[in-house]
Amino acid sequence: MNNLVIITFTAALLMTIAVSAADSSEKTVFVTSDTYYSNLGGLTGADEKCQMEADASVSIIPSGTYKAWLSDGTNSPDTRFTKSSHPYVLPDGTRIADDYKDLTDGDIQNIINIDSTGKTVGPNYFWSSTDFDGTLEQYFVTCEGWTWTKTSPISHSMLGKTNQKSTLWTAFAREKCRKHYRLACFQQ
Repeated sequence: MNNLVIITFTAALLMTIAVSAADSSEKTVFVTSDTYYSNLGGLTGADEKCQMEADASVSIIPSGTYKAWLSDGTNSPDTRFTKSSHPYVLPDGTRIADDYKDLTDGDIQNIINIDSTGKTVGPNYFWSSTDFDGTLEQYFVTCEGWTWTKTSPISHSMLGKTNQKSTLWTAFAREKCRKHYRLACFQQ
């Protein structure tokens, strides 16, 4: 009986490894472990934060270039992302979307709730200001292009949420720029 369990486990493990190796072009998606104030240093600063977490020694995700799912009034994922024809997956291999077109069709297959270390995060918000189709939500909800300071006039952002699969995954609620939230990061 024990040998059967070991053989079954081994076969399942080998099948998982084979499936993972079958599409090495998959694009990994994660939410940051850390939360960040809205003055991210623009899109470049946000991308640097995603890359920093992806490259950290505790990260389990594949090496590569990572960018924040974020719009700033001029650019958005639709204009700055590589639109992959391969699946988008979480660090544990769970599929989010079949390709970029599927990612931006109005809903995703699974929630984006795992950070770069493989830890599952509960319901959390992340900075977004991006509509479900990858385009800019509206400029006035980008925390002044992610450079908002406490001395600036009150500004707002659109937030995504880690426990949503419908269009709400990226456009859940508007919030003032005074808080700290995560980023959703996508491999390019």
